[in-house]
Amino acid sequence: MTRPIPVDAVVFDLDGTLIDSGRDIAVAANHVRAARGLPELPLATVLDFIGDGVPVLLRRVLGADGLTPEDRDRDAFHAHYRTHCLDHTRPYPGVADTLRALAGVPLLVATNKPSDYTGPMLAGLGLDGFFRRTVSGDEVPAKKPAPDMIHAVLAGLDLDPARVAMVGDSLNDVRAARAAGTVAVACTFGLRPADEMRAAGADAVAERFTDLTEILAPSS
Repeated sequence: MTRPIPVDAVVFDLDGTLIDSGRDIAVAANHVRAARGLPELPLATVLDFIGDGVPVLLRRVLGADGLTPEDRDRDAFHAHYRTHCLDHTRPYPGVADTLRALAGVPLLVATNKPSDYTGPMLAGLGLDGFFRRTVSGDEVPAKKPAPDMIHAVLAGLDLDPARVAMVGDSLNDVRAARAAGTVAVACTFGLRPADEMRAAGADAVAERFTDLTEILAPSS
């Protein structure tokens, strides 16, 4: 077994890492398509489009039919998702127990998701109490894969980035970790295969969220 990686803090992505939120995002995206008179896209198709923020998601779901997103599409997405973001979204199996096991060090969230959703969704799922701080995509100059979000969430904690783990399910998470000088732990229970994550520079791969208790060794 590979020796656990010593860490003084752990930063988590949200969607696809802590919570399985793809279905609710896909339903909101298809709501936008319906408002435009377009047929629903299969869930698997929309899931492939998720991960780079709402503007990119809308470009993909409408661009499939040659349309360009407008302000009304963004407004329709948020109006629907704000009301239905927890209809089907749940934490991945073992999240709460794993967070308790890692709680000897600061646990943080860095997500491209807008701040309007981050806090309420964590609270609605009973996860907010685990995290010392969250930083969302609208709170920094540049979203992941830029390192800004990781820098912001670590600000004032006086930590060596090399002893901080960034845990996420996307290539953007791995690239942001590399850019910030942190350990990159990739989750493959999302959409990306392990080989692709390792090729992007992941230091370790978690096939289940509970694997993090074996991959990471909190310092206290």
